Amino acid sequence: MPAGRPGAARVALVLGAGGTVGLSYHAGALRALELVGGLVPDAAELIVGTSAGSVVGSYLRSGWGTEDFWQLAMGTHPSLAGLQREEINAMRAEMFTPRFRSGPELLRRSLGSGFVVGRSLLRTPAPVVPGWLRRAFPGGLFDMTEGRRRFADDLPDTWPERPLWLCAVDITSGRRVVLGAPESPPADLRRAVMASCAIPGLYQPIRIGGRTLVDGGAHSSTNLDVVADGRFDLVVAVAPMAFDTERAPGRLAQLVRRVPARQLAAEVAAARRRGVTVLMIRPTGAEVRVHGVNLMRSTGWERLAVTAYDATARALETPRFRDALAGLAA
Repeated sequence: MPAGRPGAARVALVLGAGGTVGLSYHAGALRALELVGGLVPDAAELIVGTSAGSVVGSYLRSGWGTEDFWQLAMGTHPSLAGLQREEINAMRAEMFTPRFRSGPELLRRSLGSGFVVGRSLLRTPAPVVPGWLRRAFPGGLFDMTEGRRRFADDLPDTWPERPLWLCAVDITSGRRVVLGAPESPPADLRRAVMASCAIPGLYQPIRIGGRTLVDGGAHSSTNLDVVADGRFDLVVAVAPMAFDTERAPGRLAQLVRRVPARQLAAEVAAARRRGVTVLMIRPTGAEVRVHGVNLMRSTGWERLAVTAYDATARALETPRFRDALAGLAA
C-alpha cells in the first residue's frame, strides 16, 4: 500500500455534508483511508468540503490529522482533557443554542428562516434584501455556539496555503459559491466554514463579499462536480448522506437519502465520462441504521466513528479500491 503523499497522480479529496453524524463518519472513514488504504488525507492536491466536510477539510489543512478526529469522536482528544462524559455531551449540544428569548422574537426569526429556506431551494436570482429587513427578520433559529468557539480556538483567520475549496450557496443569486477557488470572494477561513455550515432555517446566513451564504449542501451534499472536469486522476469522495448501493439500507432509508444519492451518482458519472477514477466511501445499510434520523445529535459519536472505520476498512480491501490506491506513488 502506498503511504505518505501522492506522487505523480493528481488526487482530490471530496468531503461531504452530514451534520455531527457526518463529522463522526469522517473521523472513522478517513482514519481507515490512512491506516488501511495508505492515503494521508491532507496529502491530496485539493480538498473540497461541504458543510460538515468543510469543517474536516479546514482542520486537515490547518494541521490536524486523522488521529485528532478519531480522538475527538472518542471523547479522548487533548482539548477535552479533564471533562466528564456528561460535560462533553453538554458541550456538543451547544451546536444548537436558541437565538430567541421570547415569542415575538421566535416569530420574527421563524419568518426570516422560512424565507431563507425558500431561497435556498431555488436556482433563480432574487432582489437584494435590504439590510434593515434582514435585521428585522433574521434567518436563523439557532447559533452554533460550540462550533464558533472551537473555530476561533483552532483555525487561523488566513486561508491555508494548500488548496482548499469550501462550498456554499448564495441565496440572492441562487448560485453555488466555492470559497477558496479562483475568482471566489475573499474570506477568512473561519467565516467560510461558518457559511458552508449555515443550514438554511436553522443557522443564520453568513455575509461574505456582499453575498448572503448558506450551507453548500443546499446545492449538493458533496459538490463533487467541481472536480469532475478531468483535471484530477483520482477523486476520493466521502459521502455521509448517500448510501452504498451494493449494501443498501431498507426502502424507507433509501427514500430519505434519495436526493443526495442521486446527486452523487450523477456527479460521479460525469467525472468518469471524463476519465476520472472515483472512489466513493458511503455508509452501508448497517451504518445507516446506526446513523438514525437525527444527523445533528450530540451523543453516540464513538459508535458512528467505529462503524465507519470498520466498513471503510473492508471496502479498502476490495480490488477496486486496492488497484486505484496502488496507482499512487509512495
